[in-house]
Amino acid sequence: MIKAIFLDVDGTLVSFQTHRVSQAVLSALNQLHRQGIKLFVSTGRHPQMLSYIRSVFPFDGWVTLSGQYCYCGDQVIHRNPMDRSAVEELVEATRTDAFSCIYLEGKEIYINYADEHTQAFMKDLDLPLPPVQDPSRALKGEIYQAIAFLSRDNEGLLLDKAPHLKTTRWHPYFLDVIPSSGGKDKGMDAVLDYFHIPREQSMAFGDGENDLSMLLHAGIGVAMGSASDQVKAQADYATGSVDEDGIVTALQHYGLL
Repeated sequence: MIKAIFLDVDGTLVSFQTHRVSQAVLSALNQLHRQGIKLFVSTGRHPQMLSYIRSVFPFDGWVTLSGQYCYCGDQVIHRNPMDRSAVEELVEATRTDAFSCIYLEGKEIYINYADEHTQAFMKDLDLPLPPVQDPSRALKGEIYQAIAFLSRDNEGLLLDKAPHLKTTRWHPYFLDVIPSSGGKDKGMDAVLDYFHIPREQSMAFGDGENDLSMLLHAGIGVAMGSASDQVKAQADYATGSVDEDGIVTALQHYGLL
C-alpha cells in the first residue's frame, strides 16, 4: 500500500509550457490526500522558488535543493551542506567567471554573473534572475547546491578542478552540484523517517537524471514521458509527459485513483 508520494517539480508537476500544475493533476492530488496518502515535493529548486507550488496545494513536506534541505511546515528536518573543501573548489572554478553559476544557501540565492543560458533557464522556470555577488561569499556560508551552466562539452571547466563535488544533469546546459553524500534519495529518507513510513510504501515521480536516485530508491519509481531512455529504463513505469498529465495516468495504472 502506497502511503507517501514524492513529486519532482519541473517537467513533472509543472509544465515548461504553462508554468502551472494542471487541473487534472490538482484534482488527483486532492483525491490522494483524502485517502490519507502523504504528498511531498522533491525538487532541485530552492525554497524561495516554490511560492507558486505552495499556493496551489498543501503539500505535507518539501525535499528541496536536490535533497539537501528538507522541511515540514516550519521545521527543518534535514540539512546537508557541502564540505568546506568542495565549496573552495567550486569558488575557485568560478572566480574568473569561466562559467555562470548560481549558489544556493538555505535562505539566500546569488550568482557570479548571468549569461544567455542562465537567463533562458530562469525564463523557462518563470523566475527572476538572482542577484550578482562575489562567489567568495560562499566561503562564509552554508552552500547546499549550485547550478553550474556548463554543457557536456565544457563541463571539464568544473569537473577537472573539483574532485570533491557530486554532479547530476537534467538539462543540456547545466549541472546540479551537490555534496558528495547528497541526493534526492537522502532527502526522501529523512522525510519518510520523520513520518514513520517504510520506504517500500513510497512512490516517486521524476523526469531528469537528478531524479534517478529517488526513482530507484522508492517502492515504485515512475519516469515521466520527457525522461531520457536511461531514466525510463531504470524506472518501474514510464508514463506520459507533464503536458499529457502523466502523473494521473500512472496513478490510475497503479490503482491509486
